[in-house]
Amino acid sequence: MSMVKEYGGYLPLELPRKEEYFSFCEEKELLRLNCGRSTFFCAAKAAKARKIFVPYLNCANSTDPFDAAGIPYEFYRLDEDLTPRDIAPGEEDAVLWINYYGNAGEKQKQKVFETYKTVIVDNCHAFFSKPVMRDGVYNCYSTRKFFGVADGAYLIGKNLPSFSLEESFSAEDTLFILKTIELGTNALYAENLKNEQRVAQTVAKMSKLTRRILSSVDYSEIQKIRFQNFCRLHRQLESLNEFAVNAETKTHMYYPLLVTNDTLRTHLVENRIYTPTWWRHVPDLCGNEGIESRLSRYMLMIPMDQRYNESDMDDIVTIIRRFI
Repeated sequence: MSMVKEYGGYLPLELPRKEEYFSFCEEKELLRLNCGRSTFFCAAKAAKARKIFVPYLNCANSTDPFDAAGIPYEFYRLDEDLTPRDIAPGEEDAVLWINYYGNAGEKQKQKVFETYKTVIVDNCHAFFSKPVMRDGVYNCYSTRKFFGVADGAYLIGKNLPSFSLEESFSAEDTLFILKTIELGTNALYAENLKNEQRVAQTVAKMSKLTRRILSSVDYSEIQKIRFQNFCRLHRQLESLNEFAVNAETKTHMYYPLLVTNDTLRTHLVENRIYTPTWWRHVPDLCGNEGIESRLSRYMLMIPMDQRYNESDMDDIVTIIRRFI
């Protein structure tokens, strides 16, 4: 029985009515899920993969969705261009490939999609990267890494199967995001970690609240600001950067700064510049040699998102250059 529509009463939160970023996709091509891990679970199930090849350079819990799906996996190393090296998946196998830092260009993408039949694309670092609509390609996106929401992810692919999933409810868990307006993000960091653990516990649909918020976002303005900040950083840090930054993608999550220095990260924190530390466990998996170990140790993700302007980027550059 459908719920009777309510009339009158108090007014809800005011949000402009626009469209989700991936509104150009047909509903049969898109699943709205609660988190990135759920996209990997559903992608593996949709692909009916016998085995999944997973990069060593990944988060420590990256294989959890495949364990939950009952699908075995095998780790692989990366070439210098951050594409898979020396793997030969079978006809029924899938390859998980990460668009690291949102830095992958068309040449890298073409190499991956032309080489492997079934690819699960981790675009969690690259929300604005256009999905590849080809049989056997499953495009995974996380919203929480780019926008102020408590849950949310998209799986996009051709002819996705239907999944019977429970609804997510995120109103109570969105409270910490509202509080950041008055208290700042650092004051609520512990609450953010709790929320990260919460959404990772189940495979579920995106909450109605998150979908409503995502339907109010000015995506073109956000992408514009992020790219302006990225360019400002790149112009001033390119000469220090040991990473081949692709300045054309406009899809970066952070500005990826690779500097062989063990103390720069601490210096940034001391100056209230917080850069996430990703994948410290990687050398334990594959040793201290190779691109994986170097990136896990020295790569710094410099904040450049829509909260900031070019003056903020100049301040960050000054702090980095004075130290180096």
